[in-house]
Amino acid sequence: MVRLSCGVQVTRITLAVLNILFVLFGLALLGFGIYLKVSKKFDVALSDHINAQIIGGKAIETVGVILIITGIFTILLSVFGCIGALFKKRLFLYLYAVILTILMVLELAAFITLMSSRVRVRDSYQSGLWEVFHDAYDNDRQDIIKQIEGLELEFECCGVNDSGDYLKVNRTIPDSCYKDKSKQTIFDEGCADAIIDWIWDELPVIGGIVGAIIFIEIFGVIASISLGVAISHYSFGEIYGSV
Repeated sequence: MVRLSCGVQVTRITLAVLNILFVLFGLALLGFGIYLKVSKKFDVALSDHINAQIIGGKAIETVGVILIITGIFTILLSVFGCIGALFKKRLFLYLYAVILTILMVLELAAFITLMSSRVRVRDSYQSGLWEVFHDAYDNDRQDIIKQIEGLELEFECCGVNDSGDYLKVNRTIPDSCYKDKSKQTIFDEGCADAIIDWIWDELPVIGGIVGAIIFIEIFGVIASISLGVAISHYSFGEIYGSV
């Protein structure tokens, strides 16, 4: 039986508590990812008709899926770490440290990539949405037109860039572009900007959660390796002392 000093016992308990926090953060990521996937706005912005032709839209759609997968993986990894800490399993602790380090690097890389590609995603979504808009009205595709009007109602926007887009396709401005039934005021913002801005408004929440997780993960890696080494030393001491 491995008997550890008080300091190492504290590290062991801290690591167990840390993994409980990981479970909570994992649930937060999972919940936020599910929110993005089931949100009416997200569903309308990335409908099958529209998203199929928008590269930027596909990139945005993956955010919710990535958060869900990361949340589930974080929860499972936390259980793995708890087993290593509570049952003093060095293999579990070392594997936990390695996997946690890889996960930490991937999370940081993914977030940096997402932030650095904001302009590219915006431009891609804007150009893609314009192609969908132009094709829908030129070919009188009522299914897609209804989707576009749904975007305008949900995001309180008009056209792709502004209401002038309807003049470019020789159409009158639809009811979905007006702020009220009197048809006196038109929404100023284009739908491309409105949708992308809504997505980016959610990023601080994602960034805060990811930042907190990475900070705790660093401590988790250090604590798990330290605990594993301590258990190894104490095990060797017991074996050496019994010889």
